This record gives sequence, C-alpha cells and structure tokens, in this order.
Amino acid sequence: MTAVHNSGLKKVTQHTLRHTAAVHMAEAGVDMELIAQYLGHSNTQITRSVYARFSPDYMAKAAAALEFGSVSQVQ
Repeated sequence: MTAVHNSGLKKVTQHTLRHTAAVHMAEAGVDMELIAQYLGHSNTQITRSVYARFSPDYMAKAAAALEFGSVSQVQ
C-alpha cells in the first residue's frame, strides 16, 4: 500500500502497479518464466495467458507468414 500511497496516483491499486510492471517486462521481451517468478506465480501458464500478448515476439511468426515474398523469414 505504501507504493500506491507514495505514487500520489488516484484510483490505483497494488494490483494495477503489479499488472503494469508485468506488462512493461513483457514489452521489453523478458521471458515469461522470469515474469512469473517476479510475480510469484507457481504456474507459468497463468502468466503466459495474461501477459504473452504484450511480448514483441508474441505474433511475430504469424505476421511473418503474411509477408509475401519473404517466406524464408518464417521459422
């Protein structure tokens, strides 16, 4: 609660700060396993189901498949 209080932000909860931290880690390409450990999740699949979409690599393979003339980019 101290971090929320010290932030001076209104309508922000501990959960909001925790979720925001996880999203920033995912956007930075941090492995889901590390994010899960940071959040204290015992099951990485929970972390992946919530935060994977924020990873820059999440849809990269699917998007590469649509780059016509660039078939070699799909791995």
